[in-house]
Amino acid sequence: MVEELNTYLNKLVNSGVFPGCNYGIIVNDEIFFGSVGYKSLIPKKAKNDVDNLYDIASLSKLLVTNVLITFLLRDEKIKLDDYVYKYIPDFKYDDVKIIHLLTHSSGINPAFNKFNLKDKEEFINNTKKVFEAGSNVYYTDINFILLGFIIEKIYQKPLDVLAQDLIFKPLGMNDTSYNPKDKKRCVPMELTSDRGLVCGFVHDEKAYFLNGVAGNAGVFSTVKDLSHFAQMILDDGYYNHQPFLDLSLIDMWFKPLFINEDGLRRTPGWIYGKSSPLCRDYCSDDTIIHTGFPGHHLLIDRGNNLAIIFLSNSIHPSRMNEKLVISREKINKKIYDLLRKYDKI
Repeated sequence: MVEELNTYLNKLVNSGVFPGCNYGIIVNDEIFFGSVGYKSLIPKKAKNDVDNLYDIASLSKLLVTNVLITFLLRDEKIKLDDYVYKYIPDFKYDDVKIIHLLTHSSGINPAFNKFNLKDKEEFINNTKKVFEAGSNVYYTDINFILLGFIIEKIYQKPLDVLAQDLIFKPLGMNDTSYNPKDKKRCVPMELTSDRGLVCGFVHDEKAYFLNGVAGNAGVFSTVKDLSHFAQMILDDGYYNHQPFLDLSLIDMWFKPLFINEDGLRRTPGWIYGKSSPLCRDYCSDDTIIHTGFPGHHLLIDRGNNLAIIFLSNSIHPSRMNEKLVISREKINKKIYDLLRKYDKI
């Protein structure tokens, strides 16, 4: 199975869909890891490796912010129906709740002037809305950046410290962090006009101007480390036979709460899989998924006891490469087809 998948992915590399990719597939009691293509194309070509560190971009939302918010719900330090201004008094909209931020139904405008990101106060003051909270779904990083601010205020600790102590260490994610020290293992992203070749520092502009630690992005990880997080979800909240999160709280992530005009359903933090073009026809009814801008996706299909972790740097050396947009669904379908071919699901 792995050989066939690698052959398929190498064809995508040769077609310029992405320089390279790393993947992990957890299915029942088996786990498969793979690495194809190149870590970098410039300043020189370098082969990819399964232990390379990727800027996981928006997957940070799931791994850190969504988990920490879930901990706060568990500990009754917040409620989904709490208004944001309860925790951020300077926030100027009185109809936005925690649940709206988690499901991207806050109405906040994704457009943002990055040059105003000198500090959190200016970020909050420059936030604008385009529709009434709860009336539609409009994806924006700002929702999760605000959640990050709320988390830090309640815990009275920085987000990166909380993530390390409460998530990465308990899940044995030893290669996962914000602002990684070992930049030689990092996979290069975009060649930009203002920052040069982005490598080892968060690519996302909002998180970058917040010193690399934000609720929307900034985490670097490996496909192996991310498999620990995925395995914990498949194991009903246990990792290495130790409890990490109550099953009832994980179940909450699988319940669609809001739907946008295109039929995409949002659960707390995630996209409901059956409504996503990445797995609409072939995943089970108990599936959640999320993507990351550089070319990542993480899929948890509890109906098939399956997780797919896919990391790539399709924006290297330029974000103008949009070939992965039309290839993402084909990659997932290929994986599902191979799993069925080899009687894994």
